[in-house]
Amino acid sequence: MSNAAPELPPRIADSRRTPRERVVLPGMVIYGEGAFSINCRIKDLSEAGARIILSGNGVALPARIVFLEVKSRLVHDARIVRAATPEFGVQFTSTHPLDGELPPHLDYLKRIR
Repeated sequence: MSNAAPELPPRIADSRRTPRERVVLPGMVIYGEGAFSINCRIKDLSEAGARIILSGNGVALPARIVFLEVKSRLVHDARIVRAATPEFGVQFTSTHPLDGELPPHLDYLKRIR
């Protein structure tokens, strides 16, 4: 019997382009051109994406969503890149300040300004 410690596999490098910061912030997932919205908690956040947790199990989201960072009032066009309900990974495809000029496809968000 050997007392040598077993060899552990090498750490897998994080493949994200920008590092995520651990946070606990309010967020909102919006889809169906504003017909549906779900509050969420943001757990990790970077310029390129986020890890969010939705309240309630069994929630299904479409592949493309609009994601609102409530505190910073930033709106992101986003796509779901990881789904392990109730946790989701989202990748931002474009970002807009909610209080600024919004592209036409996000005009419906003007009512929550």
